[in-house]
Amino acid sequence: MLSPIKTSLRILAVVTLAAAAIATLQAALGAGDPASTSAGSASLPLSPCHVEGIKDEVQCGVFKVYENRRTQGGRMLPLRVVVIPARHPHPEQGPIFYMAGGPGEAATELGELIIGWGDAEEHDVVLVDERGTGEGHRLDCPSPHSDDDLEGYLNGPFDPAAAKACAERLSGKADLSQYSTANFVEDVDEVRQALGYDRININGGSMGTYAALMYIRAHGDHVRSAYLTSVATLSQRIPLYHADAAQRALDQLFTECEQDKDCSRAYPRLREDFNALMRKLHEAPVLTPVTHPGTGKETELHLTERAFGDAVRVMMYRSPREVPFLIEEAVGGNFRPFAQAAVKASRGVYSGAAIGLNFAVTCSELVSRIRAEEVEPMTRGRFLGSWRVKDQMAVSQNWPKTDLPANYFEPFRSDVPVVLVSGSTDPGMTPQWAEEAKSFMAKAVHVIVSGGAHTPENACTRSL
Repeated sequence: MLSPIKTSLRILAVVTLAAAAIATLQAALGAGDPASTSAGSASLPLSPCHVEGIKDEVQCGVFKVYENRRTQGGRMLPLRVVVIPARHPHPEQGPIFYMAGGPGEAATELGELIIGWGDAEEHDVVLVDERGTGEGHRLDCPSPHSDDDLEGYLNGPFDPAAAKACAERLSGKADLSQYSTANFVEDVDEVRQALGYDRININGGSMGTYAALMYIRAHGDHVRSAYLTSVATLSQRIPLYHADAAQRALDQLFTECEQDKDCSRAYPRLREDFNALMRKLHEAPVLTPVTHPGTGKETELHLTERAFGDAVRVMMYRSPREVPFLIEEAVGGNFRPFAQAAVKASRGVYSGAAIGLNFAVTCSELVSRIRAEEVEPMTRGRFLGSWRVKDQMAVSQNWPKTDLPANYFEPFRSDVPVVLVSGSTDPGMTPQWAEEAKSFMAKAVHVIVSGGAHTPENACTRSL
């Protein structure tokens, strides 16, 4: 563990930056906007309902959009909309629209996550399911892995043959060329208008920040402010930089441990031990027992170099402080704790999102711009290696392209007030991407949470 004194100093530093961020936002926002119309209108009637994870009654509705926005004809998609009313409303401050991540998460299924926000006290919070994620339009692909094959969870969902079969099946009903972030942005803006809101605030994390930035570019005049954590930009071309980001995050964790008296005493050779484990697994997989997370029965799985590396990356997203203990147990010959944690983490990551929507967005908007000659330089010497990039590129070759605006990949500038938050040990969206976003956001403040992982959150960041 890191010492309490160092932790306190880090919190103090973040608090200082947070205060500056708040001051910047307050100065930019001024006295507020004219009161917005209350949620609900003839074009989007809402009715009382209950959603999982929220004790209080909320408002629900369904907003239909054309699958093909250009032709404005044909199939309609029923987008579920949930409005969580403010307990102490200040209409002049506008609602908060939450952009879910993934891509592939349904925003209306994340109520439990959102209800804890302090801002929910004073702002309506609006959740809109992205096209391709909700009931009646979800682009689900059968996972190539299941509880019958725990090892599969450690190898990710990127099976080119399975992706091709899924695309062919989904194409029987859906026009896969229409499931883009550009179309989702226009869906959200139609919902904004239908609910009677003029200017809105946007909150997003991870790939939700990518959608938020695209909304700001298209409809910045209707954005009052934004709060974005673990920022993803167009330049990132996911997953090209995954191996580098994961290596940076792990190196940062090792460095923090080496500089902390308690951690360095407990794990004096952490960096060397990790490298030794990677060499061992490169030579041959390890067979280790685990408890099945679904049945509770004892079983075994083979832990390969690839599975080990990706599991470290996935665990770094949420629980990086567990990694030193798991590494030391494994280097001593006890791989069970690591394998158990790896299955739990990977099972959670790959079981919730609409994988078809993930492929639709990432293949056309991000992966398609990765050049083959870039892969080796960006993955050489990193523990994750090149397999993730190559697998996702192979999957994308079998997925239909989406229709995107001609200027979609061009840079833009904005004067929307934005707080950008990064974790110093984020294995996916490193602080450099928030710095890039800050370069084209004239009123942006970037806060780095020392020791923070993916979409870092604590009492300080919640106060923003």
